[in-house]
Amino acid sequence: MSLPPEVPGEAFVPGTRLLGELPGAPFVEEEFFVEGHATLFNYAHNPPLGPTDLAVIDAEVPYRTRMIVRRPADPRDFNGTVVIEWWNSTAGFDGAPVWDQSAEYFARRGIAYVGVSNSTTAIAFLSGGCRVFGVLPPSCGSRYATLSLPENGLAYEMMSQIANLLKSDDPHNPLPQAYRVRRLFHAGESQQAGSVITYASAFHLEAVNDGYFIQSNVHSRPINFGPRCGDAGVPAFPGCTPRLAHPDTLVRTDLPVPVYQVITQTDFETLNFNVLGRQPDTPSFRYFEVAGAAHNVVHKDIELVPAGLLGPDALGLADLCASEMNSTADGPVFASYVLNALWASMETHADFRSYYRIVDRRLPAGQVMEEVDGVLLRDALGNVIGGVRLPALEAPTATYLSTNTASPDLPPALLAIGNLACRLSGSVVPFDQATLDALYPTPASYLVKVRQAVDALQRQGLLLPEDAATVMRDALRFSTAR
Repeated sequence: MSLPPEVPGEAFVPGTRLLGELPGAPFVEEEFFVEGHATLFNYAHNPPLGPTDLAVIDAEVPYRTRMIVRRPADPRDFNGTVVIEWWNSTAGFDGAPVWDQSAEYFARRGIAYVGVSNSTTAIAFLSGGCRVFGVLPPSCGSRYATLSLPENGLAYEMMSQIANLLKSDDPHNPLPQAYRVRRLFHAGESQQAGSVITYASAFHLEAVNDGYFIQSNVHSRPINFGPRCGDAGVPAFPGCTPRLAHPDTLVRTDLPVPVYQVITQTDFETLNFNVLGRQPDTPSFRYFEVAGAAHNVVHKDIELVPAGLLGPDALGLADLCASEMNSTADGPVFASYVLNALWASMETHADFRSYYRIVDRRLPAGQVMEEVDGVLLRDALGNVIGGVRLPALEAPTATYLSTNTASPDLPPALLAIGNLACRLSGSVVPFDQATLDALYPTPASYLVKVRQAVDALQRQGLLLPEDAATVMRDALRFSTAR
């Protein structure tokens, strides 16, 4: 464990929720480099006998990565929980979607957050100087020139080593000694949620890992990223890497720690997860589908490209898409409120898991959207039926679609990222005034519908009191503006 070298270049900090914007006690942010040797695995048989059917390829592969720790400045404000996010590098660099959706909850609760670069894509971006989208000027200089991760499959043991360190009394622990860790959860979204599925199913450490929070994925990622068995021209096994077959690609539901999985409407329709990821509740497992929610977690007020670089005006994330975006974090559905409630449930579940394995009715029950032959059912207003029902669905003011398209005005350099981001961002089609008047003849009638939805979610354990208060304040502003 070491601090970054004192060389020219800025830190590349994933996430768009800045510490100074968060509620609660002050937080600090620190970056560390961590190095070691990790084991690269393959499956022992072709086809594999299951997710734990592992064989060692190389037991001593060196790596050097980086992590960013965000923690309460005062250890007295730390509640004992650490969330490790497997940063997502789908965009070509580290993103922090788990942080962006739940940063307010982490700050309010005094949770320490640790984000880790865990992919070859992210390490190549960092060591290459941090040239975002290949068009922005490199900002990191040689700060990350010494980082190395030869193979994505090394991340599984690497993350175990980091988790062990965070829960230890080792003087190299990046959390100061006064921060006593009682719960440690792994979390990932989209691509990296697949890595967490692989990790939870094959590498769970009972004395270290206290739960897994899986967002927007249902399938495990490969155990390593060598040539895939069965593809043309690849070596015979064991020189190739087999893939697990369904249902072994799903996360295990028999682990002795809580495993929560949250799928959005976009995941079901646009990413074609459909019903393949559904598994019944167990004493440790819950599966939720959130109606109206989109896969993407972008914050709409974030500047993407400074003015003058690709045109006279600055470009924000909201400028990427042709229609209004439906971000998990910024609304209007606000699926992040459900995530906050599930984080609170996971903390309690981890503390009392032996009790909950007997009385699991105390946990929020899993919920799925209604479908026929894999096609989601919709009401007369065009919104999906069933699933977790946030007030935006129970007292709707718009139709919430699963996808979006890139703005035709985007500079060519941003078309690729725009097409990807907008496909996953969902879109909002606001109701016209006549529809709103028919649904809610008076401001009070709208507020009653919202209040009923809020109360129902709270009874289900899927909305926290502080988020319920925010929903009602927003509803009051909307009804007053009408």
